[in-house]
Amino acid sequence: MDRKVLKMNENPNFKQKLGNMGNTLSLIIALIVLCIVWAIMTPYFLTPKNLMNVLMFAGAMAIRSSGLTVAMIMGGLDLSQNATGALTAIICALVSLAGAPAWLVILLIFGCGIILGSINAALVTFAKIPAFITTLATMQIFRGIAWLISPKTIMLSDQNLIAIGRGRLGNGDWAFPYLAIVAIVILGLTYFILNYTSFGRKVYMVGGNKQASYLSGINSRKVTFIAFVYSGLMGAIAGSLLSYQVGAALPQASMGTEMVPIAAVILGGVSLAGGKGKISGTILAVIILQVITNGLQLQGIAQYVQWVVTGCVLLLAVFIDVIRSGALKKL
Repeated sequence: MDRKVLKMNENPNFKQKLGNMGNTLSLIIALIVLCIVWAIMTPYFLTPKNLMNVLMFAGAMAIRSSGLTVAMIMGGLDLSQNATGALTAIICALVSLAGAPAWLVILLIFGCGIILGSINAALVTFAKIPAFITTLATMQIFRGIAWLISPKTIMLSDQNLIAIGRGRLGNGDWAFPYLAIVAIVILGLTYFILNYTSFGRKVYMVGGNKQASYLSGINSRKVTFIAFVYSGLMGAIAGSLLSYQVGAALPQASMGTEMVPIAAVILGGVSLAGGKGKISGTILAVIILQVITNGLQLQGIAQYVQWVVTGCVLLLAVFIDVIRSGALKKL
């Protein structure tokens, strides 16, 4: 019996599965503890209406985080998602006010996301500009263009689009938000891509060792390009859904919250170095961050305190990633 245990411990696959399970288990425990704490501190937290609100507001972050998960496993980083979403929302709002039907606006969302994501992808893959610098620059550029197009808030009038952001399936307090349904579909798609497609396997290989993947015949440029396009697309979808949720498109939408989905992805187990991570961890981390925010809001905590908490969570997530990478042992 002892020999079997030793063999299992020597098996790298077993160790990897155990490590992944440990990260997921830690996130589940953290989520349960948070829910218990907020349930004790306020009677409103565990009400059906509030829980559905948590899912609704977590939806946009989950969509952004799904795109970031792919980009960061591949070894990249996209800081421009929020600006991509704001610019897309402004463009689509103007087109909608001009009389375009909802289906055409939805197609335009996809088109804007692909185009803006392709700009990032081209700069990273062909111009060889580091992803951090590229997306930091395009974040400013996209946001600036959004302000140039419309420095004022654009109120939306298409009720079909607004229903996607605000509507719910069913009646009563347990009515499920459409935005959360969209997020679940996208997260499921991302899970399928990463786990059951050749592209998903290549994402892990390029992120784990770019040179080795190149020597094995993988077109790392193509993988990198598609990963950034996917991240840009998710940013456009999330930004548009947020505008439908509030009923208006704003050039400053989501400004200052660029690090929140990055914190979620890292906390969920995706390595900053690339090559490691799962979408399941990202999902749990997104819910944890939204539960923290929701609990603080129910307590009437000021927004700047929420920023402090988010920053601390980001530092904690990065520190956990450092521990997982074994960097501390090398010192």
